[in-house]
This record gives sequence, C-alpha cells and structure tokens, in this order.
Amino acid sequence: MLVPASRTELRLALPLATVLLGLSACGGLRTLDNPIGSGKSAAANSEAALYLDAVRSLMAQGQFYAALAHIQEDRRAHGDSPELRLLEADARRNLGQTREAEVLYKGLLTGSQAGSAKHGMGRLYASRDLPTAIRYLREASALRPTDVDVRNDLGYALMQAGRYNEAKPELATAAELAPNEAKARNNLIILLILMRDEAAVRRVADKAGVDAGALARLRSQAQSLKQTPISPQSGSRQTTSRTGGAG
Repeated sequence: MLVPASRTELRLALPLATVLLGLSACGGLRTLDNPIGSGKSAAANSEAALYLDAVRSLMAQGQFYAALAHIQEDRRAHGDSPELRLLEADARRNLGQTREAEVLYKGLLTGSQAGSAKHGMGRLYASRDLPTAIRYLREASALRPTDVDVRNDLGYALMQAGRYNEAKPELATAAELAPNEAKARNNLIILLILMRDEAAVRRVADKAGVDAGALARLRSQAQSLKQTPISPQSGSRQTTSRTGGAG
C-alpha cells in the first residue's frame, strides 16, 4: 500500500526535482549547441571569428606583417584552420614570399577553401606563367562563379595573354556583378579599346560617368598592354604586373 508523503518530504522533493530539471535542460542545450566531440564552444568560435576579422582588416590596409602576427596568435589560441592557412597564404603572397604561399595554397586545393586557394594560385602565377595562372583562375571561377575578383582576374589574365574574345565575357560578368566597382569596369573598357570597339567603349564609359581624363588614362594603359612583348616560351605576354588591372 502506498504511504502518502509527509509535508517535510514534499518540501525536500520539490527543490530536488527543480535541480534535476535544470540539469536536464542544460544537457539539452549542450547537445544542441556544443555536442560532445563537436569541437569548439560557441564562445571560442565567436572569438576565433573576431580574430579572422581582425586579420582581414589588417590585410585590407596592406599590413601583411601585422596580419601574420595575428594569424600566429590566433593559431596559438584556437588551433589551426583552413581559413587561417588561406589568410596566411594570401599575406605571404602579398609580401613576395611566393614559395611559402604556394605550399599553403596547394594544401588547400581540395576542401572548403578550394576555390579561394585556386584563385590564390592564379594570382601567384600571373606574373610568371600566364597559361598556368589562367588554368587555376578558370578552376576558381568554376567553383566561385559569382566572385567578382575571380572573374576580373581571369578576364585580365586572358587580356594580358591577348585572348580578347575569351576575356570579354569574364570582364563583362565582373562589371555587371559589381557595377559600382571601378576595377572591373575599367578593365572592361581597356579590353574594348584593345578590341577597337569604340561604340562599346563610349557606351560603358558614359553609363559609368567616366570623364575624359580618366578615359585617356585607360587608353594609355591599353596601349602599354598592347605593346607588351609576347613570351616565346609560354605563348603569352611578358609582364611583371599583378593580376587585377586598372583600379
């Protein structure tokens, strides 16, 4: 026969039930937000994301040595990640540390950062081997078809190689994806000048509000690009300029 609990027993049981319920709720939250074996906590992920943002900000300002220092600190605090290795590769490429950058990029050619790594390889080879650069940039474009920088760099590399008809859709796509960005638009105008399509030059320039002085500078850049000699080894134009073109 069941014996009714005394009032004292009930008073003891209620707090215990509350504690157990609280533990159960905490366990449920952990299962959703940070399952066992899932890796970093939400707080650690948030802190790591702040480090990545700081690194990107430094790189946008051209402070690549400072960026490398923050990458080292982030790696010490939170461990390595594909995002960190990509940022390190980009920083080292911009510092002229091509060998170190290439090793890092090649380690990322498969996986979550493959498109960005192929883009980096394309930029790395743009000043010394245009066919190889174009191959990597095409692969990057296939993985990141709406990335304005990839499209622009591919189009510019094709233009440097004298492959104007192939360059046009790439630069036109970049210009349409980012109509307010001058670089892709200016590169498209340079290409149209090289293709002697004056009607298109005027149309693009007028639509973008490019004044006579700016257009004259773009014509000068087009002439310089046209006069760049073709490399007999690679079948492409010899150049020491970085991929990207007019700003």
